[in-house]
Formats: sequence, C-alpha cells, structure tokens
Amino acid sequence: MGILDILKKKIASTFPENELEKGLMRAASEIPAQKEFYQKLLWNQLFVLTDGHSDSEEGIHTLEKDTTVQFVTFEEGQIPIFTSTNRIFDKGIVKEEVAYMSLKGQDLFGIAKGSTFILNPYSDYGKELLPEEIENLLNGTIYDKIDEQEIENKKHQEFNNIFERAGNRQKGLIFLDGYRIKELNESEKSILEESIKNFKKCLDIVPDHWQSMMLMAKSLQRLERHSEALEQLETALKIELENHSIAMEASLEAMHLKDLDKALHYSEESLKRKPNNFALIGNHAMNLLVAEKDLEAKETIDKAIKIQPNDSVNRNIESLIMDVISGKRQRPMFEDAIK
Repeated sequence: MGILDILKKKIASTFPENELEKGLMRAASEIPAQKEFYQKLLWNQLFVLTDGHSDSEEGIHTLEKDTTVQFVTFEEGQIPIFTSTNRIFDKGIVKEEVAYMSLKGQDLFGIAKGSTFILNPYSDYGKELLPEEIENLLNGTIYDKIDEQEIENKKHQEFNNIFERAGNRQKGLIFLDGYRIKELNESEKSILEESIKNFKKCLDIVPDHWQSMMLMAKSLQRLERHSEALEQLETALKIELENHSIAMEASLEAMHLKDLDKALHYSEESLKRKPNNFALIGNHAMNLLVAEKDLEAKETIDKAIKIQPNDSVNRNIESLIMDVISGKRQRPMFEDAIK
C-alpha cells in the first residue's frame, strides 16, 4: 500500500481489527490500559485523508522536510484520522472513494503540531486529541499524568467505600420514631461512633465534602454531642450554599445548646434557602416564640398555615403561640422546642 492511495468503499470489518483498536477499546474503560494505547498510537500506522495530491514518492515512510500534503479537515479545523482503512467507512457516512495517507503516529503528530485530531470520528470508539494532549504524548509527560489520574481514581474509590460503610452504619439509628427518639443501647452507640470515624476518614480524603460533615453531625446529634454536631454543620454551611436541611439541623443543634441567637440565625437561613417551605417556616415561628418575639412568631406561623392549611404540626404551633400571647399557657422552653 502506498503512502498516498485512493481507497474505494469497503464493507466495514468487525471492530477491533488490529492491536491499536484493541488498545483503544481497553483504554475507554481502564486507566492502566491508557499507557499502552498511547504507545501504540505513536508507533502504529494511522490513516489521514488528503486532497488527493502529493509530491511524495510511493511507499510508507517518514515525509521529507519539503514534502507538501494537504490534509482534509472538518469545519471546525480538526483533522480526522483513522486506526484502519475500514474505520473511514464506518456507519456509511463516507460514501465515495477517498484519498488517504498512511503515516506512523509520531510522524503525523510531528508534522501537524498544534492541530486538533479526531480519531475514528465515524466509529463508536473514537477520541478527540487536543494539541496539549499531543504535546504531552510526544514529550512523554502524558504517562505521568495517567499515573496521577490512576492514583486519584483509587483515592476516590476508597472514599466511596468508606462513605458507603459509614452511611450503612447509621441506618435505623439517626432517624426519629414519630416524634420520639428511641434510646440507644451500648452496641448502637458503638456503631454510631464507628460511623463518625468513617466520616472523618472521608474528610481526610476530600476535606470539603459537606455531605460527610452533615451525616457525621447526625451521628453526633444522636450521641448528644451537640457542640461537635453544630461545628460540623456550620462548616458544611460555608461550603454548600443552597441546601436548606443543613441550616435547619444547625438551628436544632443551637436550640439543644440553648443558643437562641444562633438558632434564630440558622432557622432564618434555612428559609432564605427554601423560602416557601411550610415546615421550615413553622420551625422558625417556634424559635421566635421561645425568643419572646411573639408578634413576629404569629406573623410567621400565619404565613406557614396560608401555604399549607391542613398541617397539624403548624396548627399546634399556632395554638401555642395564641395561648402564650393571651396568657393561657407558659412560654415554651428550649426543651419544648426540640421535642
């Protein structure tokens, strides 16, 4: 086969049909296989479409310095290249005979430096090769980057395993049984302690993982370690700026610690994050009542009931607020607000 040939349409052979294509398939799903693929990409013959004119001689070899060849490019400037001649005709997109050139990958990338290539653009297994990637391939640094990526992936897999294990240990232990919290036995306490250790390991790996902070706070909450729980939630709030549940839990922990200023701040923050949630509005109204801000509490619970008139919890809060204002009942204490 010559360096410049006219290729007529063939019936596509089964993919993969050579070692380079096998390497491409493996590299798509296995990071360790990427090194082998890039090595084969450099040293194997690649096929590039041309305009059909060349002053080079027949035979597969490195182009001389003054050889002139015009590569076919796509509309956005990428150069299509192929791992075999049959890949040119995949899916029947190319229907006519075409001119092509066969070059070793290293030679092709060397004479078209700065170009973006599309490998097998008509196939199920293809790849865009950006100029930076080509440069890293030619100077060998791409292999270091693959090693770094593999280390990072292993770290993420370890993280996922630990996070899943921690979550499984919390099952059935951090949720409420109606409105009454079940007492924990010693074995259950130990399980929650292990979940806390796991979440800490997660944060060692991914320090800004707010989900680990929030779930750790739930374990700490059940173990009545409220200061530690609030600390985790406050850190999570600085990282995740939209989740309303973090602010709601922080408000609850502040009430456990009898810190009204923080309780009000965080129940108000939860409403900023989800303004029309009737449950959050009711929670804020209860905090306002404990803080002796009765009129504001009444206005707030009215808003919640307007949104959801049939909610029994908010109806009870409404009744309590009215009774406190009229003097029929004593003002609820911190302990009443967190029941």
